[in-house]
Amino acid sequence: MEQVGFIGVGAMGGAIVARMLQHGVPVLAYDKNPEVLARARSRGATTATSVREVVDSCEVVFACLPDAQICRAVALGSGGAGEGSKVRIYADTSTVGGTTAIAISTGLAQRGISFLDAPVVGGVISAEAGTLGILVAGPAETFARVKRVMEAFAGRVFYLGAKPGMAQVGKVVNNAVGYAALYATFEAVAVGLKAGIDIETLVGIINQGSGANFHTQKIFPAYIIPRKFEGTGAVEIGVKDLKCFLEEARRLHAQTPMANAVTSVGVQAAESGPAGRDSMTLFHYFCDLAGVPRLG
Repeated sequence: MEQVGFIGVGAMGGAIVARMLQHGVPVLAYDKNPEVLARARSRGATTATSVREVVDSCEVVFACLPDAQICRAVALGSGGAGEGSKVRIYADTSTVGGTTAIAISTGLAQRGISFLDAPVVGGVISAEAGTLGILVAGPAETFARVKRVMEAFAGRVFYLGAKPGMAQVGKVVNNAVGYAALYATFEAVAVGLKAGIDIETLVGIINQGSGANFHTQKIFPAYIIPRKFEGTGAVEIGVKDLKCFLEEARRLHAQTPMANAVTSVGVQAAESGPAGRDSMTLFHYFCDLAGVPRLG
């Protein structure tokens, strides 16, 4: 395969790049964080010194970035994708909301670059396992060009049509459900711990019953039970994703009492400790509320 560019190789982007490399896709990677860029290099990626170097070197470029403001700057700002001399397809796997996806698509089209709105679902653990989902909206011919690359790192690809922003809707719908389940699971397990039931038994009970979910089946065994409170991304990303869902719901004139409540809990939990800490540390917040000792 031809070399593809990848901008943003943190927790999720780095896991995607690792899967690409394992499946024979050469990658030119860039991240402003030298530590995560070095990690990508250790996995076999070639590394660049700037966004501009990536978009001047590769026809197909992917991005995985933390928020809408950064996504707009990388795509349309000075030294960004829109100024690249070689890039012709720009696929953004970030969660940014439909308004931002449409703005990026419009701005890049004016510069002769085709845009794919392509957020991913499943979390870092799914990316590492090769079961990640990717939702794609954009021109059919552009999607056809990069589908093989996407299949190198995703377990399932959903094409949602040519209209940019549709993939963002699909992504935030998933995230609204996912974070509601995450916070409910953290809270319930903390209460069970206070009652004196051990954590492995609690997770086993939930998985045996109607409460089984992605977090009890994947996240607790991989992170919480072994006391690994790192590697899934910052708490602020979850709050951003929930707010993106609320933005889409407002645009559609849909009422969202559940998401409003979940977002409020997410904001309070994020503000309860230092900024930038891993989302798995939110379990500590719910342990504090229940009045039980933190794990780890």
